[in-house]
Amino acid sequence: MFRALEKYFEPTVIVASLLTIIIMVFADVIARFAFSTSIVVANEIARICFVYLIYFGISYAIREHRHMRVTFFVDKFPAKFKRMILLVSESIFLIYSITVCVLGIEITQQAIARGKALSATQWPTSVLYAAIIFSGLLCALRLLYSLYLIGVRGDISMYQNEEMPQ
Repeated sequence: MFRALEKYFEPTVIVASLLTIIIMVFADVIARFAFSTSIVVANEIARICFVYLIYFGISYAIREHRHMRVTFFVDKFPAKFKRMILLVSESIFLIYSITVCVLGIEITQQAIARGKALSATQWPTSVLYAAIIFSGLLCALRLLYSLYLIGVRGDISMYQNEEMPQ
């Protein structure tokens, strides 16, 4: 079960968020043109889904090793040095992700303390900010696993440059 959760969690959240955005915006457009009214919560729910889509997309990119990285200089080194450089790089990224998670917790706690609600749905604003916490935590877990693969197993194959087809 853990393997299925690990494999499908982010893609499920991303696809569900995108579908919700499409449905909400489409329904709002139809309501505006056909009935001359607007669905009040549609834009707000679409905005929340967009935030979750973006933040979970970051974690998914880390998992798939598809995040942007400049590897020009790293590719010039032998495998032993690549491994050390990747360990440093992933460690810095891990520190950043933990910092994002901690700051996300602070922002969410401040939102809870203020007691503010979103205007249309009346959901607490912490619902919106919680995406930062989830994303930071997932990114940190993905990076810890990546550090394990690189440091313990010595596996840097996922970072090898793939040749572009001619």
